[in-house]
Amino acid sequence: MRKEIKDHSLNSEAWTLLQRTRDLLFRCQDQVVSEFGLTAEQYTVLLAMKQLDDPVRPTDVGRLVGHKVNTVSMIVDRMVTIGLVERTRDLPDRRAVRLVFTGKGERAFKQAAPQVQKLIDEVFSPIPTEDRRTLIRHLKKLRDGTLKRLG
Repeated sequence: MRKEIKDHSLNSEAWTLLQRTRDLLFRCQDQVVSEFGLTAEQYTVLLAMKQLDDPVRPTDVGRLVGHKVNTVSMIVDRMVTIGLVERTRDLPDRRAVRLVFTGKGERAFKQAAPQVQKLIDEVFSPIPTEDRRTLIRHLKKLRDGTLKRLG
């Protein structure tokens, strides 16, 4: 049985709820994309690659998904090993690396994306449209405040 915390502020409750919800959403996404040979982290990198203009660099992916470059590099290392993406050094700066989809990565993403969208639609279905808009506004404020805090 869980102990009730008597000095539990509204901010602390919201913080905890956001963290737990994020973890649960990630677990759901991981469950859905695993059917296509992906992890949720790998799917997130592939999605970021789709959203970015070429050339796609690990630093750009990290910036978009909110991860440090070394975290993205570790995820990409595993993705290269299993054949989802390739690293190429064909940029003007030969030290720079860009990421490209392999056929396997493209197929996995194309199969997983509609299932992830179905999950998203299912999870948000109990919340009325206007409440979703309000939620998005508030989450953007939290994101922006957190980014400001990080500098």
